[in-house]
Amino acid sequence: MPATIVTTYKIHITAPPESVWDFTQDFSKRHLWDKTILSAKSIQEHPRIIAVKGIGALTTELHYKLDERPNKTSLAMFNTKSPLIIGGGGYWHYEAHEGGTLWTQTNSLILKKNIIFILLSPVIKLMLNTNTRRAMQAAKKMIEASL
Repeated sequence: MPATIVTTYKIHITAPPESVWDFTQDFSKRHLWDKTILSAKSIQEHPRIIAVKGIGALTTELHYKLDERPNKTSLAMFNTKSPLIIGGGGYWHYEAHEGGTLWTQTNSLILKKNIIFILLSPVIKLMLNTNTRRAMQAAKKMIEASL
């Protein structure tokens, strides 16, 4: 059975949910604050599908299941090609909170069925946690600097 890794991180941004949503859901800017994304291109608008090239020789399509501006998104990975990952997804929530936005990300990765990957899953989870936290902190700085 493949290992599934899940991480959740929350951050408060001093900007309204619409501004946080618009910035974080603009994939033309995603590579500027999320260093795990090398490039992203919209391939369909409704429902939204984004083709992504990521670090570690990853290519995938992000298929939106929920796309409810400015409150939440949910997506799943399809047609994933990677030496490590077979799929995953995410749920992002934007909540008006104390004069800004509480932005919560829950992300998951499904690792290929391989004993080495399963044994390394705690290290891979730590990397996912770190990358998520760094990306969200970078987005926060960029959003707040633009106000």
